[in-house]
Amino acid sequence: MLKRPIAIALIPFTLSTAVLAADNGTYIGMTAGQTQMLGNGLATDAGNSMGLFLGHDFSRWEGVTWGVEGAYNTLGNFSGLGYAGHASEADVSLIGTYYLDRANKLGLYGKIGVDHTWVSVAGNTASEEGGTYGVGLRYFVTPRVEARFGFQYYSVGGSNVLANHDSGWNLGAAYHF
Repeated sequence: MLKRPIAIALIPFTLSTAVLAADNGTYIGMTAGQTQMLGNGLATDAGNSMGLFLGHDFSRWEGVTWGVEGAYNTLGNFSGLGYAGHASEADVSLIGTYYLDRANKLGLYGKIGVDHTWVSVAGNTASEEGGTYGVGLRYFVTPRVEARFGFQYYSVGGSNVLANHDSGWNLGAAYHF
């Protein structure tokens, strides 16, 4: 008599465990790297960058995946032309990966999207929307853990007096749910 209620009570637990065990395409990760800010005579090292990203791969077929990715990055401190400041950005990008092996472990990725960049200098903050793109390598260390190496370009827009764009190299890791 008690077997049926226990079995019914275990159904949600069993289903939730199966969902967590399946690769549903969603992942979260972080990056660290080096950026550079360029614009209007300012050409200087922007320092260390760090970021977080969240993504979802929608489709996989014959070694290719397509998805969407959102990120927030602090692009580091910079100085030049007598100014010192800090830059940050948030972006949303489409990402495509072409895998170089049959096991879909090592792949080349490309991404393109829109970004919003904040630049703070001498107590003033400017922010603008622009475009972003990136390229790099994805390598799955395990079926759920991914390592990345990439380059990303962030457009700040044309009216910002202090900078027209940031670009940077980064290393990252992601966990796939």
